[in-house]
Amino acid sequence: MNRKIVIVLLVIATLLLAGLVSTFLKGMKKDPEKNLNRAKLPIVKVQLVEYKSLEAPVIEKGRLVSNLQVNLSSEVAGRIVETGVPLKVGQKFKKGDLLIKIYDKDARMDLRAQKSRFLNKLAENLPDIKVDYSDNFQKWMNFFNFIDLDKNIPDLPEVKSDQEKVFMASRNILGDYYAIKSAEVKLEKRMIYAPFDGSFVEVNTQIGSVAGMGTKLAGIIESDNLELQVPVESKDIKWLHINDVVDILDSNGEIISTGRLIRKSEFVDQGTQSVSVFVKINNERGVELYQGQFLSARFRGKIIENAMEVSRNAVFRNNRVYVVEGDLLKEKQINVIKLNENTLVFNGLNEGESLVIDIPVKASDSMKVKVVN
Repeated sequence: MNRKIVIVLLVIATLLLAGLVSTFLKGMKKDPEKNLNRAKLPIVKVQLVEYKSLEAPVIEKGRLVSNLQVNLSSEVAGRIVETGVPLKVGQKFKKGDLLIKIYDKDARMDLRAQKSRFLNKLAENLPDIKVDYSDNFQKWMNFFNFIDLDKNIPDLPEVKSDQEKVFMASRNILGDYYAIKSAEVKLEKRMIYAPFDGSFVEVNTQIGSVAGMGTKLAGIIESDNLELQVPVESKDIKWLHINDVVDILDSNGEIISTGRLIRKSEFVDQGTQSVSVFVKINNERGVELYQGQFLSARFRGKIIENAMEVSRNAVFRNNRVYVVEGDLLKEKQINVIKLNENTLVFNGLNEGESLVIDIPVKASDSMKVKVVN
């Protein structure tokens, strides 16, 4: 019996202790403060409108191309022989180097035979010329003596009368002379010399192969005369002018050379809606440049007076911005002068106005905001 009473008393004591602890803990817990600042004001960053003179650069990428690229074609048929300049893509050469030679020994022998027959015919007619056209005989005699089988035939003496012309034509002296001149021209066409310092960009033949008339043998470029072909958006063309100085930039944006704008296309590319402009590279620093290389061109453009540059993120609907008046947003229209990749140049606001450069989400006219610097 006593044991049961003890158990009951222990249970009651435990419950009383638990109640006291619970009451004590509740007294220590603070009531949460009411959120009196649920409607926080949007925070905006502003920049004071201040106009000044701005440069209007245009930066675009372009590809280096040679100012002079020539295709070498054969005007005569024959076997290609060694010249000393290897027929290899990338091979450099100097102006005047013999690039391609077509076997010419048989053509030279034929030409010598033609000259020999012409000399024989002229010798047969010199006595008649001396008798009938004595005033011009000495010139014909000098012409005869100056003919060298291994050199180009000299100029034909001037015919002084119609009778003399008839005589020369009837003996076919004129016809044979011009046939020799034609053969000399054809012989010269068997050798193709470099018209400038450059290199091969294309080779379609090799030593020992036979070239046909009109066959394209190789393509060469003038390697020291490079231009940067730059596609520029049509809206920016108005900022560029012939003879403008241009900065040439590498992939890191560093200036490696300068150039000069030498011409602009007069048509818009249908696919890109851009206009190609061409910059003559000065390469005063001696940087190694290669055809096909991509570089950036920074056109300095012109100076824009009374304008301001701002991030394009500050503008919406093409030409609308927010300014802060008091603590309210006010929507205003600006005059966009020039669009850049990440910024734009404008005017149209009053100087000293607070232009919002970080537009808050769901911004609207007359919205109350908090300005921070």
